[in-house]
Amino acid sequence: MKRKPRLTKREKKAQDPRPAAPAQHQHQHIHCIACGRHLDEADFEPPATATVITCDHGSNFPSCVRCMAEAKALVAEHDRTNQPVRSKPAWH
Repeated sequence: MKRKPRLTKREKKAQDPRPAAPAQHQHQHIHCIACGRHLDEADFEPPATATVITCDHGSNFPSCVRCMAEAKALVAEHDRTNQPVRSKPAWH
């Protein structure tokens, strides 16, 4: 008597209709690496009050326009030492 083939763990997971984790926010949660201020996606559109800095490794880091000098120094340190960016604690 031949046994019926079973589904793999990946196939079972694909059939599960439940979401992996409940979403708390509908938007992306972004904070400035230099000051920790909460940034909305609209802040990156003209007239921009926020921008994204790219390191030598290709990673992107958000920053306020007014914190640009400090953010560039943090990213330069990250490039030089190959350690994670030392960002400020987030605040709203």
